[in-house]
Amino acid sequence: NILRVLKKRRDLCVDLLNRIEGISCYRPHATFYLYPDVTGAMLNKGFADYPQFLQAVLSETGVSVCARTHFGTPLPGETRRYCRFAYSGIELEEIEEGLLRLKNFLES
Repeated sequence: NILRVLKKRRDLCVDLLNRIEGISCYRPHATFYLYPDVTGAMLNKGFADYPQFLQAVLSETGVSVCARTHFGTPLPGETRRYCRFAYSGIELEEIEEGLLRLKNFLES
């Protein structure tokens, strides 16, 4: 059943993201993407803006994510940074591998 598969992927993504220093991820109830807060991770690596951060993540890990700003204008006073992680078409093993690479990069 596709819902069971998506729930397993969601749970794995949320659990692994929450184990990365500087990232905090809410566990949504109905979606196939996540918007973890990556503010701390960006600051820890010395990134002040999304483009540099996204490019470094992609080139260093092969993990492609989008900035929250790709999906709407930040709210007035919004200071936190968020990235969008989609997991609908990614197998559990690939999720685990990619997020381990991300963890290693962000915590090095």
